[in-house]
Amino acid sequence: MALILENVSLEIEHNLILEQISFQLPIGQVLVILGNSGAGKSKLLEVVAGLSRNQIGSIVYGGRDLSRLQPQARPIGFVFQNYALFPNLTAAENILFGLKARQAPISEQQKWLQLVAVELKIDHLLKRFPAELSGGQQQRVALARCLVLRPEILLLDEPLSALDAASRERLVMLMKRIQKKYRVTMLYVTHDHNEARFMGDLVLVIDQGRVVQIGPPEMIFARPVSRFVAHFTATRNILPGRLLKSCGPNLNLVEVVGMQLLSASFPAGSAAVWVCIRPEYFNLVAAAPEPGSDSGSAAQAFAEPLAIAGDNNLISGFQVSQIMPQSGATVLLELRNRGVRLLLLASNRRIADYNLRVGNRVQIAVAAEHIHCLPRQPDDIYCRPE
Repeated sequence: MALILENVSLEIEHNLILEQISFQLPIGQVLVILGNSGAGKSKLLEVVAGLSRNQIGSIVYGGRDLSRLQPQARPIGFVFQNYALFPNLTAAENILFGLKARQAPISEQQKWLQLVAVELKIDHLLKRFPAELSGGQQQRVALARCLVLRPEILLLDEPLSALDAASRERLVMLMKRIQKKYRVTMLYVTHDHNEARFMGDLVLVIDQGRVVQIGPPEMIFARPVSRFVAHFTATRNILPGRLLKSCGPNLNLVEVVGMQLLSASFPAGSAAVWVCIRPEYFNLVAAAPEPGSDSGSAAQAFAEPLAIAGDNNLISGFQVSQIMPQSGATVLLELRNRGVRLLLLASNRRIADYNLRVGNRVQIAVAAEHIHCLPRQPDDIYCRPE
């Protein structure tokens, strides 16, 4: 049993907004939808909800065709980006609005109000008006308003985008727990890659109204199918390269801007490739003082551009050019060598252990399985799929 979209397209005023969107999402799982602004993410949710009715194609859930049903007849809840709470109603009245519209018995209304309010930890806020609530509290009220209706499908359009980082972290963990507990089928639009990886059973990347790639989060982020997906999912290191030769059944040797690296990737087609390495896949394995220090001779050990050990690539000769703090206990290092730029993530502890500063030379390692190669076309355009 699944939510199945088959060749769903949407045209508005002769503009094709969605083009033949197809996917299957097993019941009780989460599909995270990623894409640039204007890619069609919100319109896709509206089509599933029945709010944009002039689509073609089919939407089937659990064997039931939803395509021609009115929005109120679909087993769907929608949490909007701006919460859409009624300012003149209390939190409790907002939450109960849908149940009252359905003329549910008072006992049922109170039962579900208390159950969901306790679950979302807002039972002490029920008498407050939206203006008296923080952004995170308003978001919980908006989520509660959907959950009391017990939807089988929950649509969330960037639900946490207006919140601070700490509130986002708390709410995304809460939503994941509730989703798993009640096995709600969920379509979740976000721009946040961490949310996508945490929430999603599947991730769909959409560009200009078309599905570019769909799959488990680890595949989308580690094995992008195009340069556009690699760039959009923050691969950050996307370098021109060339396949040199096979080094066995599971390894290729690839030339990358003057370096030779082992890769477990086997792209079809031309020998010209894009070599993609995510910054978190690098390991910082050694460091040396900057040239000109008393220990300058130690830096000479890193003069060779590359050595290979097993299926790990050991890369030397790069110098730290910037150290940029990130959220959490990590920093982003910018390394440069002979005009080549690499970005890698390292822990604050590793930076402190090596006493790293701008100007230090470093040795880094990356496993062959983490070097992903894509065919490179002569007319390849940055940020567009091949």
